Parts: sequence; C-alpha cells; structure tokens
Amino acid sequence: MAAISQTQANWTMVPPLPSLTPRPTYTPAPTIAIEVVVEVTRLVEITQTFTPTPLYTPTITPTATDTQPPTNTPDKTQTALAQVEARLRNPKGDGFYLVGVDIAAGIWRSTGTEDDCYWAVTDRTGDILDNHFGMAGGTAYVSASAFQVQFEDCGRWEFVSPP
Repeated sequence: MAAISQTQANWTMVPPLPSLTPRPTYTPAPTIAIEVVVEVTRLVEITQTFTPTPLYTPTITPTATDTQPPTNTPDKTQTALAQVEARLRNPKGDGFYLVGVDIAAGIWRSTGTEDDCYWAVTDRTGDILDNHFGMAGGTAYVSASAFQVQFEDCGRWEFVSPP
C-alpha cells in the first residue's frame, strides 16, 4: 500500500483542436441550352431475351452397326492376336522359353517317356517357382506371372488349357 500511495501519475495536456474555417460556397457555372433535333424515319424495337446456354450439345455417335466392319472382312487386330496366341501354344521341345513371348501361360502336358525329364518355371530373378525331375509324361503349370520355362529331356510338350 505504501508504494501505491507514493506513486504519482504524470499527465500531459493535449493541445486543443484548431478551429475550422468555413469553405467558400460553390457556385455552378451558367447553363447553356442546346436544342437537339432528331428525325426518326424508322423505329426498331429491340427486346432482350434470356436463352440459357445448353449444358450438353448433341453429337452424332456411331452405332454398333456403323463401326463394325462387314462380316466378310476379317479384323486385322483379332487376326494378328489369334496368330500370336497360336504360335505361343504350338508344341514345344527342349529349351528355354520366355512366358508371353515364346510360350503361353497355362497347363502343358509332356508326351515323352524318358525317366530323366527336368522342367522348371522361374521368375525374373531366376528363383524357381516350380520344377520337376523324374519321369516324363506329367503336366506343368506355367503361371502368367512367371518369367521363363525350361524343358529338358521330357519329350514334346503340348498345350492343354489356359490358366
């Protein structure tokens, strides 16, 4: 309490605002009268109308009958795909085959009679996904995700069915 009673506030006086002097009054310029004469020979009435912008504009879309080739003309793409698929499914002998390039994925059956048949299905890193050593005449499943197939002394391999 003693500290509060000893503290005195120092006040600074704010100077008074200067007095405002009135501005002189505005006197408008003298008006000049101009006479305009317009001769109307034709009266055109313009009416503004609101036409919304369409969200969708119609376009001509070909129908299925328009886009399909005539039945006597073969589709080149389908013909090429069928030829590639047939080549991939052709019978295979001994060798290495890349899946999807040299051999089709699916089930393959060996027609050989040897007893030292070896086949292996590997991935891109060379890890064996599936293999067999022994009698020929069995089946091998080649996955679509496999990378390579090796056939050795198994006779002829024939395609049985897709995966």
